[in-house]
Amino acid sequence: MNKELLIDAGLRLSRLRMYPYFDICHYLITSTMVRDDILLHQTTTPNFSRRHPLSCWLSSMLLCFAGSIMSNFLLGESPIKDFQQHQHLLLASICWYLVFYSPFDLIYKLLKFMPIKLFVGIMKEIQRTKKIYDGVHHTMHIYPDAYIIIVIIGTVKGCAGSVMASVDRFVRGVWLPNQHEFLYPTFATKACMISAIIFTMEHYSLIKFDRELIYLCVASAFIYVKIISVFFKQYDPLMPFENLSCGLLFNSWVDAVSDAFHRTQAATTSGASSLASSTSLTPIAGSSSSSSTAIVSKKDGMNGSIMGDGVQQAKGLDLKKRE
Repeated sequence: MNKELLIDAGLRLSRLRMYPYFDICHYLITSTMVRDDILLHQTTTPNFSRRHPLSCWLSSMLLCFAGSIMSNFLLGESPIKDFQQHQHLLLASICWYLVFYSPFDLIYKLLKFMPIKLFVGIMKEIQRTKKIYDGVHHTMHIYPDAYIIIVIIGTVKGCAGSVMASVDRFVRGVWLPNQHEFLYPTFATKACMISAIIFTMEHYSLIKFDRELIYLCVASAFIYVKIISVFFKQYDPLMPFENLSCGLLFNSWVDAVSDAFHRTQAATTSGASSLASSTSLTPIAGSSSSSSTAIVSKKDGMNGSIMGDGVQQAKGLDLKKRE
């Protein structure tokens, strides 16, 4: 494929305006995620969205604007700075209302329809790439040489919704401290961090590729994983590399070998003990059989002696009668 064509495609992709179409897709997907989470964890409260609309709206808005809230907070700015643009908050509220309260639940059902779900998901991943890219370059102007801060802000811009999921559930009255992103990071979080590192390295000329090509590759990777996830549910291409790195860096292979050795030892010990118990039971069975044969022989001898005594007594009576 022509390199100039790819560069042009990456340039056009990086210059796309996110408002309003890409933002609408983001708000719709986020509201759908909130609704699915309510169905999963709010089973004790039927019709939660109708009984607690304020809590439902607030939790949806927290996830819709999680990237700007967390990045502004970490950079020392006002967390609600982006709310000064009222059209974004209004658009997010309209999307939230349509997902939860549309007539005949039409919008929610359409978002679950496979072609529409796929299209909206692709739009969401394009916006995610744009957020990471803008977050990295915005932080570089504030902290030019703070590489860790640049990567953190770029990552937060792309996956803040997953990080704030615990706060979102807390607003809705659900507290699950054992289910947060730092314990079980999703592919989106890991991919956002890798993408932020790549954009940072490209900015400092540590990667000798065109910026447009790198942007296009990152966006294509997000879109590819999204398509696979829609058709095959959970999909994490980073899992094999994580298992390999854990084995090499954190000695997990040593634990696996020691566990296998202990299991083999335990199986050998249990086999030896069962064999010893079976051999100890064998002579007992032999002695019981011999004792039973001895008892039978004694009974036969007693019966024989009794019969002999009876014959002798009968002979004595016959002799007395003859006399």
